[in-house]
Amino acid sequence: MNLLYFTRDAYKTLKKDIEQNKDKYYTSTDWLQEYFETKNLPDYVRTSSVKVGDISAFQFTGEDTESKNRDDLQNIKTLYTQFKGKLSPAQASDPCLWTALCHITFKDYVMKRWQKDDGTVRLNQRFFATEGRASLLYYNAISRLWWSGYLTYEEEKAKTNPWELTEILFSAQQIQKDLFDQPYSMNRTVVKGLLRALKRIQEETGNAATPTFRKCCDSYINHYGAVSILDSLTAEEVEEIAYSYMKEQLAAGNKK
Repeated sequence: MNLLYFTRDAYKTLKKDIEQNKDKYYTSTDWLQEYFETKNLPDYVRTSSVKVGDISAFQFTGEDTESKNRDDLQNIKTLYTQFKGKLSPAQASDPCLWTALCHITFKDYVMKRWQKDDGTVRLNQRFFATEGRASLLYYNAISRLWWSGYLTYEEEKAKTNPWELTEILFSAQQIQKDLFDQPYSMNRTVVKGLLRALKRIQEETGNAATPTFRKCCDSYINHYGAVSILDSLTAEEVEEIAYSYMKEQLAAGNKK
């Protein structure tokens, strides 16, 4: 399939009218065409030249946190496998692309995956994307899948398991949140280095080490980046820096 995207005017108009249209999202009616015609925007969606593999459906097996983490991981693998090599980070930062995919191609999935206990969905967060880091990495229902795959997939391990770091990222929601909350979280090199360090710590200690990882992301790496240039480091250098810090922190905690 060729990827769809909203025109800029259509995106802005639809976003402005969230409150007016909110009830329509909870119906099975295809209402977009009629809505945009009333706004004098009949050509609201365009077909890009980017061709990707078809995705028949995303996985959704349960409402509990463990099921959602497991489903997210599988859906990342599904989407990124089909999209891999087709989008640049610049293209994947376009809110018109992800907003269109949420509204047209994957609407049913978005409504099911992100329904809250009261039956509602945070429409502005899950259906719309912005150019902000938090929206692209964490909130928009579809862009978060692509970016999680892009930041963690290891091509060099294609013959073994290129998803090792993705599996670490989604082994606990806290890991994803602690990492993606950081200003450096769209830096693929830094993300891979940090997750490789966490993987080593977990394998060596049998400890999930999520509080230590949080401290490493929030305090240590941010401070390190303030006195150094994170962008100049290799993934291996980031890994060693983070691994040494977390190992020292765990050792100090064990002595108390």
